[in-house]
Amino acid sequence: MTYTGDVSRGSAPAVRELAGLTMTKVSVGEMDNNAYLLRCTADGSRLLIDAANDASTLLGLIGDGGLATVVTTHRHWDHHGALADVVQATGARSVAGADDAAEIPVVHDTVRDGDTITVGDCTLEVIHVVGHTPGSIVLLYREPGGIAHLWTGDSLFPGGVGNTRRTRSGSRH
Repeated sequence: MTYTGDVSRGSAPAVRELAGLTMTKVSVGEMDNNAYLLRCTADGSRLLIDAANDASTLLGLIGDGGLATVVTTHRHWDHHGALADVVQATGARSVAGADDAAEIPVVHDTVRDGDTITVGDCTLEVIHVVGHTPGSIVLLYREPGGIAHLWTGDSLFPGGVGNTRRTRSGSRH
């Protein structure tokens, strides 16, 4: 089956095989936010991007396979609404951009532009993007062979750029 990336709340997750990683995408919460579970194909370790909402859906997606890390792309509530529950249930480390960490309920480690985060033997590069929130980050994975994949939080929306005009933690986007 061809990967389209199209998911909606309650729909089946979309799965895409990358070189070195399996990506599973699910939509959660009233704002239909995307969350991504990355699994290293070499050792099975896993990382979740944006524990947005609906801890039960996310914990069901994680299942018994364990979770090493949760990365939050930015400090808006709709991207970390289930973070505390997911971290408590799995024991995962929580990582966020340094300039947003104080506004996120559980953060163990902070990252800045140019840092890296690993999932098994796969490396994700951290790119700090100015505008959506002060500490918004994008994650870049370069497949062996050169294909690049970005996880952007709300820095990009389907069909265009995300909101870059209002950066307060309580702002709507």
